[in-house]
Amino acid sequence: MPSSFSGKIRCGYCGGWYGSKVWHSNDKYRRVIWQCNHKFKDKTRCRTPHMTEDEIKAAFVRMVNKLYADREFYITELTAIKNRLGDTTALEKECRILDEQLGIDAKAVNDLIARNARVALDQKEYKERYDALVSRYEETEHKRDAVMEQIDQIMIRCRKIEQFIESVKDLPELITEFDESLWAGLVGSLTVHSKDRIVFRLTCGMEIEA
Repeated sequence: MPSSFSGKIRCGYCGGWYGSKVWHSNDKYRRVIWQCNHKFKDKTRCRTPHMTEDEIKAAFVRMVNKLYADREFYITELTAIKNRLGDTTALEKECRILDEQLGIDAKAVNDLIARNARVALDQKEYKERYDALVSRYEETEHKRDAVMEQIDQIMIRCRKIEQFIESVKDLPELITEFDESLWAGLVGSLTVHSKDRIVFRLTCGMEIEA
């Protein structure tokens, strides 16, 4: 079963991902540690330390309690960000204009096809005109799809921010143990710079140092 830490821990030295390693796998001192996957691949080794699972969990507990202490700041800031980000009026207008242009481009293609069926056109000229009209339609369609994708990504980001705000509002006053559900809801990733400097990137996009 994949660990909750998989794909979550970055090396602050090289930017690579941490992976799990088992120490003393066959004796009573067995434990799982996490270290940069590139630590021993190059001559210049990453200077970041390995982390035990207990150390990662302890850093998470510190981060959550710090987040709770500053929760009003985060709620206010994130609400303002969501309100600014969520205004897609200009993008929606652009999408409507491109949709209208698609209708015009599609009509031009269909009219040309219909004319070719009625009139004996020069087929070389017809093909050149047809290819140009189809190319213009596809270019407009690509632009429209890109704008729609941008709107979709904004909506996804806004939903993540809303969910994060609700999670912050529901935080307990103090936690003393690692909470799996809080980890899943709050942590996008974390970057290890040293044992004393671990920076969490939250699911809302903001960062907080534990």
